[in-house]
Amino acid sequence: MDYDTILNTVGEEPEHMYKTERGSTYAHYKDNTTVRNRSGAAHKDKSEGLQPRSGRTVYMDPDDINKMAGMHQNAELSTTFKPSSYDKETKTGKVALTHVEDYGPKKAGTVIHEAPFTTKPAVGLAPVEIYRSESPKGDSGRGIHWGTRITEIRGGGRGEGTGAGSLLRQMNPQKLYAKGGSVTMPQEYSTGSWKLI
Repeated sequence: MDYDTILNTVGEEPEHMYKTERGSTYAHYKDNTTVRNRSGAAHKDKSEGLQPRSGRTVYMDPDDINKMAGMHQNAELSTTFKPSSYDKETKTGKVALTHVEDYGPKKAGTVIHEAPFTTKPAVGLAPVEIYRSESPKGDSGRGIHWGTRITEIRGGGRGEGTGAGSLLRQMNPQKLYAKGGSVTMPQEYSTGSWKLI
């Protein structure tokens, strides 16, 4: 997938842009949210295109994701995936997958697995896009998108490759909006048809 689609649609300057193993491209913004241009490659579901902006995105070691994702997606468990600590200066912390309800001998509040995370993308880590932290019984954890390993990063400014702002201006000069205004969003974003920019 390409980066142009995100830049031409969102119109907001990203801090970083990156690609993952399955070919999806992402824009990472200052508020630690992301927009993903989904690739159908190496997926059972071959649909492609822009996905809704995440509520928050963190980056984790794929081994930790493998330990957490299956349990969070288990419809027999009620779990929540939330940070247990965070340091704004280092942009690092720990996230815990926790039981929300008693499950056998495990009581509500029991930590199933805790792992480190960062809010800065890096090659080798994988994005975890959080839309909803809790996965109640009967739900397959659809509130979280567990991404695959990052293979390339563009942007970052200050000597970390091509600055994202520079990339945005080169590829999409007409999309640098002034403050305010609104754009019509695709139907699949349907929590409303307007987004303030």
